[in-house]
Formats: sequence, structure tokens, C-alpha cells
Amino acid sequence: MPWQPGQRITANGLNSPTPTTITSGVTAASGWQVTLQTLDIVSGLRVANVTLNRTGADITNPGGTSGNITPDLEICTVATDWRPRDSLYVSCSTGIGDGSMRIQPDGSCQWLTWIPGASVSSGSSMRWTWTFAR
Repeated sequence: MPWQPGQRITANGLNSPTPTTITSGVTAASGWQVTLQTLDIVSGLRVANVTLNRTGADITNPGGTSGNITPDLEICTVATDWRPRDSLYVSCSTGIGDGSMRIQPDGSCQWLTWIPGASVSSGSSMRWTWTFAR
């Protein structure tokens, strides 16, 4: 059972955790497709894994010469269970290039930086993971 507001972490719950896995709740933005979405919850700790496949056109050098993507690009949103209380900043990668992502309390996942000079080709898989407690 997912964590509920007002639920308390107890010694008994920590000693006898009942894991839960959620496999829905990620909605891709236009030009992206969800290929993996798992949210594992155990003892109040949440570990989210997301992989999106680029289905739109190639994104040429999104980080420019500095690595900063301006404006930040929302590439998906996540449901309530997936949302941290405060913004989290994590690494993301296609296996060829890498950058950073922000997961916000409103569910927005925004692509912030990318290795300068690198592009993201159609068919690439963007992956990132975040861990949080609520």
C-alpha cells in the first residue's frame, strides 16, 4: 500500500517492510514515449525509474556551447505518488550523452542541461532515477 498523508514511520514498519511497485503514473510530453516507469516503495523510501524514448525529431545540440538548456524543457509529468516534497535535481543519460533533470513537486520533469555539442537522436532512450521519502 502506498504511503498516505498522516502515516507514520514506525520501528515495526521499518523491520517488516511490505514493498509496493507502481508501474503507471508517468505521462510523456509530445515527441517522447514512456518505455519504463517503476516506483518502488519500501519502508517509506521511494525509488523512481523512468525511461523515455525520443519519438520526435532529433534534438540538435540542446545544451549549446554552455550545456544549459534554455528554456528548460518539460519532457514528462508524474502522478502524485511520484512527486517529491521539494524539487530534486538528478542526472539523466542516453548512454551517449548526459545532463540533468529537475523533478518538481507539481509533477513536472524538466530537462535542464546537456553535454555541449551533443544531440539527442530520434530513437534515443533518456533515463533517470530519483530517490526520496515523503
